[in-house]
Amino acid sequence: MIELSVIIPTYNRAGRLRSCLEALTHQTQPAADFEVIVVIDGSTDETSEMLAQLATPFTLTALHQANSGQNIACNNGAAHARGRYCLFLDDDIVAEPQLVAEHLRLHRKHKKVAGIGQITLNVVKPDWFMQRFAEGWHEHYQQLNLALRQPFWADGYGGNISVSRAMFMEVGGFAPDIRRSGDIELAYRLEQHGLRFIYLSSAIGHQDERKGYREFFADAAESGAAWVAICRRHPSMLPELLGRLGKTRAGEALLRKLFWRCGLSPWFLARSGSFLARTSWGSSWYRFLFAYGYWWGARRAIPDGETWERMVRGVPILMYHAFAGPGEPPSRFVLPVKRFARQMAWLKRLNYRVISLEEFLQYRRQLQLPPHRSVIITIDDGYAEIATHVHPILCRYNFPATVFLVSRRIGGCYDWQNHEALNGRRLLSWTEIREIASQGIRFGAHTRTHPVLTGISVEDARAEIAGSKADLESALQMPITTFAYPYGEFDEPVQDLVERTGFSGGCSADSGFNNWAIPLTALRRIEIEGTWSLLRFLLALHLGEDACKIGIKKPAYSGE
Repeated sequence: MIELSVIIPTYNRAGRLRSCLEALTHQTQPAADFEVIVVIDGSTDETSEMLAQLATPFTLTALHQANSGQNIACNNGAAHARGRYCLFLDDDIVAEPQLVAEHLRLHRKHKKVAGIGQITLNVVKPDWFMQRFAEGWHEHYQQLNLALRQPFWADGYGGNISVSRAMFMEVGGFAPDIRRSGDIELAYRLEQHGLRFIYLSSAIGHQDERKGYREFFADAAESGAAWVAICRRHPSMLPELLGRLGKTRAGEALLRKLFWRCGLSPWFLARSGSFLARTSWGSSWYRFLFAYGYWWGARRAIPDGETWERMVRGVPILMYHAFAGPGEPPSRFVLPVKRFARQMAWLKRLNYRVISLEEFLQYRRQLQLPPHRSVIITIDDGYAEIATHVHPILCRYNFPATVFLVSRRIGGCYDWQNHEALNGRRLLSWTEIREIASQGIRFGAHTRTHPVLTGISVEDARAEIAGSKADLESALQMPITTFAYPYGEFDEPVQDLVERTGFSGGCSADSGFNNWAIPLTALRRIEIEGTWSLLRFLLALHLGEDACKIGIKKPAYSGE
């Protein structure tokens, strides 16, 4: 009895299709258990004649359709399938003997699963870019082979994937109007319907990649444009798809913009910059071009610059600490109040939209785009001058801000590390906090005593994180939903504690913009140093990091 239907869409690749089918004749799974359906998508070569002459131990069916694309071909094949399970296979995949058996074994054992098989890649055109691509492809599957992460919808490459026919039909099959990346769009819908993805390391198919870098970038551009359409249909896919495109450092972002404005395509850069592949910059140049190929397609699909910035670039979060009055010298953590006032004036003059951290988190949770030119103001530690000097400036411009408080030091002084500019500096009192809270200032938690959370036990970290939230909520009678990591130090266990405690967002000290790829418990912030000029501030606001330190690792915090 036929249990599994192997569905192979094909277009003008008779030779490779023959190799694919011949490999299927050598499967360890009995031929009576599966059928093969080849959907000929308007081919004009000798595909039909080859199939008519091919003798196979399994039932082989050829379906003909006008050229309509791979997605419609797969749907056509599934509509004619007799098996309970569908295995979608690309026509250039040469299956190892156990491939069908591995997929069928999975579905016999588990319900509501999709099987993702392994695909090895052999580059036929050995140009430098495609050789690097093959290495990256291998690394991707090595992560799955070593179980370094669990597969999810983004791993649902349609060249070697199986699913129950009933579930495939229930979710509507492949989207017929999506020309590229339809496989991951289907995988996303399957996951939304409760399917788990299981990686089958022994369901191996070998693929000869005959494309060169020019063909690769043409496909990448089409995929980038398709991602835009997919994200409009499924906004929750934004973090994984378009979020990737914005997850880059300032220098790379500037290069992208420069190349885009100059009309330099990724395939032109791959050709003209091939000499870089032989230098120490080779890996970085490849990664840049790889991402730029998809970025190029997505950018062309969103011609409106404002929408593009809102969708991909992300929102800067400014991070301040202490503020100096007249006569006090500036330092890294102490910004003269006059400079702060000038910075706020320029935010207003340049039409930045200052939103609260809580507003931003709400936009993210609701999968909505923040307003164009949004920026967020945060202040760590809660020094007393916030009430006397900073709050009046914020009120002048009607700017919201979030102040992160060290709950067991409120009303006291800075004492958690030796830092000359901060030692003994007075912190806000409860009375001052309540007063400015009534006038628009928001508050977040910064632990109870400002320890390095990664340097203490999990139980102590839990007490610091949860305790600070409880202290503030009890004293202020308001929900405390945001958190800032002392010294910017955090790891996965600390992030997990922050999330489990009920915080909707956690702020780090890593620089950069906050696009869809940045986890809400690891938000980036731009540290505004007290010694900066106005120009340096404006450049950091535009770049997402200090222009003088692009590509340089920020020194560890020493005092705040």
